[in-house]
Amino acid sequence: MQQPILEIGEIVITHNGVDYWFKPTLKNIYKIGNPSEIVEIYGIVNLQNILDYAEAIKDKSLFHQAYFLSVLRSPVFGRRILLEAMNVVQACCDMDCTDLIGNFTPTAKGVRYKNGALSPKVIIAIARRLLDHGVIGCCKLDLNQERENKSNNDDYSPEFNVIEYISLARTMFGISREEAESLTMTELQEMIKSKIPKKQAPKAVFSESEYDELMRAYEERKG
Repeated sequence: MQQPILEIGEIVITHNGVDYWFKPTLKNIYKIGNPSEIVEIYGIVNLQNILDYAEAIKDKSLFHQAYFLSVLRSPVFGRRILLEAMNVVQACCDMDCTDLIGNFTPTAKGVRYKNGALSPKVIIAIARRLLDHGVIGCCKLDLNQERENKSNNDDYSPEFNVIEYISLARTMFGISREEAESLTMTELQEMIKSKIPKKQAPKAVFSESEYDELMRAYEERKG
C-alpha cells in the first residue's frame, strides 16, 4: 500500500479491508463552503466559538456564567462541532466514508447520530488536522523580521479564498490547474519556502575584542 505523506496532511485509515485516503487539498477544502464559511467551520471544529463565548461572559454575573455552562453542556454544541467535523472529513476523501464517520438520521424524537467505526473524538481530531494542513498550513515560512511581525499581528482573516491560492500556485510555479488544486496549504507553503532565500545571520562588523580595542582607543583620545 502506498504510504501517506503525513507531513503535508495526508491520512489513510483502513477499515474492513478498504483504504480510506484523506488529503486536505485546495480542491477538497473548496467543497467545505464559501470563503467565509471555511473560516467559520475552522473556528467551530477548533472550539473557537466556545472560547469567544467564554471570553464574553467572564466578567458577567454568576447567573450568566451558570447559564452559559448549561448551554455548553447541551447536545446542540457538541452536535454542531461533530457535524462540521464529519463534513470536513468527508470533503477530504474521494470515497463515501459513512462507515467510518457515521451519520445523522431523523427519528420521531429528533435527529439521532448513528456511530461509525471512528468515535466522535477521533473524527474531530482528524478534522482539525486536515484543516490545519488545508487552511492554515503547517510550514513556517522564513520571513524577514518586519514581515514576520506584520504577519503575527494580522494573521486573522474572515475569509479563506481557495481560488486565490490556486491562482497563486499556478502563476508562481507554472503548474496546471489540476496540479495546483491537488496541493495542500502545507505543500504550497513548502514550495514557496523553497523559492525564498534563507535568512542569513548578520555578520558582525567587528569581533568583540576588536570592538573593545576601538572603545579603549576612543576613550583615550577623548581623555
